Amino acid sequence: MASKATTMKVSFGGLQLDLRLGARDIVRVERRLNESMVNMFVSSEGGMKLPPANKLLIVLQEANQTHGVSDDDLIEAFDKFLSAGKTPMDLMKIVQDLLDQAGFLGSKTEATKTEKVSGNVVSLDTPTEPTSDLD
Repeated sequence: MASKATTMKVSFGGLQLDLRLGARDIVRVERRLNESMVNMFVSSEGGMKLPPANKLLIVLQEANQTHGVSDDDLIEAFDKFLSAGKTPMDLMKIVQDLLDQAGFLGSKTEATKTEKVSGNVVSLDTPTEPTSDLD
Protein backbone atom coordinates (compact mmCIF):
# COMPACT_ATOMS: atom_id res chain seq x y z
CA MET A 1 0.00 0.00 0.00
CA ALA A 2 1.41 3.40 -0.95
CA SER A 3 1.86 6.12 1.64
CA LYS A 4 -0.86 8.76 1.67
CA ALA A 5 1.36 11.37 3.32
CA THR A 6 1.20 14.72 1.59
CA THR A 7 4.28 16.54 0.44
CA MET A 8 5.47 19.88 1.76
CA LYS A 9 7.00 22.15 -0.87
CA VAL A 10 10.03 24.08 0.40
CA SER A 11 12.40 26.51 -1.26
CA PHE A 12 15.78 25.87 0.32
CA GLY A 13 18.94 27.67 -0.80
CA GLY A 14 17.84 27.71 -4.43
CA LEU A 15 16.51 24.13 -4.43
CA GLN A 16 12.83 23.33 -4.73
CA LEU A 17 12.20 20.36 -2.45
CA ASP A 18 9.11 18.20 -2.11
CA LEU A 19 9.31 16.79 1.41
CA ARG A 20 7.32 13.87 2.80
CA LEU A 21 7.85 11.69 5.83
CA GLY A 22 6.19 8.34 5.35
CA ALA A 23 7.04 5.25 7.37
CA ARG A 24 9.92 4.18 5.10
CA ASP A 25 11.35 7.71 5.10
CA ILE A 26 11.29 7.80 8.91
CA VAL A 27 13.06 4.43 9.12
CA ARG A 28 15.77 5.63 6.69
CA VAL A 29 16.29 8.85 8.68
CA GLU A 30 16.59 7.02 11.97
CA ARG A 31 19.02 4.48 10.48
CA ARG A 32 21.27 7.29 9.25
CA LEU A 33 21.01 9.19 12.54
CA ASN A 34 21.34 6.05 14.66
CA GLU A 35 18.68 7.54 16.95
CA SER A 36 15.02 8.47 16.88
CA MET A 37 14.08 11.79 15.35
CA VAL A 38 12.58 12.92 18.66
CA ASN A 39 15.97 12.41 20.35
CA MET A 40 17.41 15.06 18.04
CA PHE A 41 15.36 17.69 19.88
CA VAL A 42 15.50 16.38 23.48
CA SER A 43 18.58 16.48 25.71
CA SER A 44 19.49 13.64 28.07
CA GLU A 45 18.02 15.78 30.89
CA GLY A 46 14.69 16.05 29.04
CA GLY A 47 15.07 19.66 27.90
CA MET A 48 14.86 20.94 24.35
CA LYS A 49 18.02 21.26 22.25
CA LEU A 50 19.01 22.48 18.80
CA PRO A 51 20.14 19.49 16.74
CA PRO A 52 23.35 19.78 14.71
CA ALA A 53 22.82 21.02 11.15
CA ASN A 54 24.05 17.74 9.62
CA LYS A 55 21.22 15.84 11.35
CA LEU A 56 18.63 18.34 10.15
CA LEU A 57 20.02 18.04 6.61
CA ILE A 58 19.78 14.23 6.82
CA VAL A 59 16.08 14.59 7.64
CA LEU A 60 15.63 16.89 4.63
CA GLN A 61 17.54 14.54 2.33
CA GLU A 62 15.62 11.41 3.34
CA ALA A 63 12.26 13.22 3.24
CA ASN A 64 13.03 14.80 -0.13
CA GLN A 65 11.00 13.40 -3.01
CA THR A 66 12.65 15.64 -5.67
CA HIS A 67 14.77 13.46 -7.93
CA GLY A 68 18.52 13.99 -8.29
CA VAL A 69 19.31 16.02 -5.14
CA SER A 70 22.54 14.74 -3.55
CA ASP A 71 23.94 15.33 -0.07
CA ASP A 72 26.45 17.73 -1.67
CA ASP A 73 23.58 19.65 -3.30
CA LEU A 74 21.92 20.05 0.08
CA ILE A 75 25.13 21.27 1.70
CA GLU A 76 25.59 23.86 -1.06
CA ALA A 77 21.95 24.90 -0.66
CA PHE A 78 22.50 25.21 3.10
CA ASP A 79 25.44 27.52 2.43
CA LYS A 80 23.20 29.69 0.20
CA PHE A 81 20.44 29.51 2.84
CA LEU A 82 22.85 30.88 5.47
CA SER A 83 24.30 33.47 3.07
CA ALA A 84 20.77 34.78 2.50
CA GLY A 85 20.56 35.64 6.21
CA LYS A 86 18.78 32.50 7.41
CA THR A 87 19.96 30.66 10.53
CA PRO A 88 20.18 27.06 11.73
CA MET A 89 17.03 27.87 13.77
CA ASP A 90 15.24 28.55 10.46
CA LEU A 91 16.37 25.13 9.22
CA MET A 92 15.11 23.55 12.45
CA LYS A 93 11.72 25.23 11.89
CA ILE A 94 11.46 23.62 8.43
CA VAL A 95 12.16 20.19 9.94
CA GLN A 96 9.71 20.77 12.80
CA ASP A 97 7.01 21.81 10.30
CA LEU A 98 7.73 18.64 8.32
CA LEU A 99 7.47 16.47 11.43
CA ASP A 100 4.25 18.22 12.43
CA GLN A 101 2.72 17.76 8.97
CA ALA A 102 3.64 14.08 9.04
CA GLY A 103 1.85 13.69 12.37
CA PHE A 104 5.12 12.72 13.99
CA LEU A 105 4.66 15.17 16.86
CA GLY A 106 1.11 14.06 17.54
CA SER A 107 -1.88 13.25 15.40
CA LYS A 108 -4.48 15.92 14.72
CA THR A 109 -7.14 13.23 14.34
CA GLU A 110 -7.80 10.13 16.40
CA ALA A 111 -7.51 6.70 14.88
CA THR A 112 -10.93 5.10 14.62
CA LYS A 113 -9.93 1.55 13.85
CA THR A 114 -6.96 -0.75 13.67
CA GLU A 115 -6.07 -2.22 10.32
CA LYS A 116 -4.66 -5.70 9.99
CA VAL A 117 -2.03 -5.87 7.27
CA SER A 118 -1.82 -9.14 5.43
CA GLY A 119 0.29 -10.30 2.54
CA ASN A 120 3.78 -8.83 2.24
CA VAL A 121 5.70 -8.62 5.48
CA VAL A 122 8.44 -6.00 5.75
CA SER A 123 11.29 -6.71 8.15
CA LEU A 124 12.94 -3.84 9.98
CA ASP A 125 16.07 -5.87 10.69
CA THR A 126 17.24 -8.06 7.86
CA PRO A 127 15.60 -9.07 4.60
CA THR A 128 14.05 -12.53 4.61
CA GLU A 129 12.55 -14.71 1.94
CA PRO A 130 8.75 -14.56 1.72
CA THR A 131 7.04 -17.46 3.44
CA SER A 132 4.02 -19.36 2.28
CA ASP A 133 1.00 -20.06 4.48
CA LEU A 134 1.07 -23.59 3.05
CA ASP A 135 4.35 -24.60 4.74
